[in-house]
Amino acid sequence: MGAAPAGFPLDAELVYQRKTMRVAGRLRLEGASGQLSFRYQLSDGAGAPVVLEEAEGRYALLRPFPPAARPQVSGNTISVGKERYTLVGTRRLKIVEALGQVPAGAAKAPLLLSGMFEGPKGTLMRELAPGTQRQTYFLVKPLRGGELLTAAQHAAARAASRRTAGERDD
Repeated sequence: MGAAPAGFPLDAELVYQRKTMRVAGRLRLEGASGQLSFRYQLSDGAGAPVVLEEAEGRYALLRPFPPAARPQVSGNTISVGKERYTLVGTRRLKIVEALGQVPAGAAKAPLLLSGMFEGPKGTLMRELAPGTQRQTYFLVKPLRGGELLTAAQHAAARAASRRTAGERDD
């Protein structure tokens, strides 16, 4: 059996949307069947933090709703304005590790329950920690390959691009 994925360490430099950011916080989560995922809070020191989730080698941007934006919940649907999202699955995530600035203000609880909802505008996630009243809502946007790079991958891509440009000038 292979080693468990380590995820990005705290303070690692990543390039997201051509901006160099650092991992300011991270959660390591374990699903009900033992699969690991990571949630990162990225910071460039100037703008709002960016929250990413890594699961099974794929990344997704988690855009938190403002606290004042209260979606309406009715049974297995959530309404945001005129858009309706329907529950398609749930996840029970045990918090295995919390480092730095905990991404998206996740409660200091041992467990998170996530509901995944699909609608015309994509995926919405509703998350709560059992025993608390706090619920967090995220719009989930899967990242395409190349949208997130380590600083080393970004430097290598830039060097390759410069070499290619130099070869064309000859």
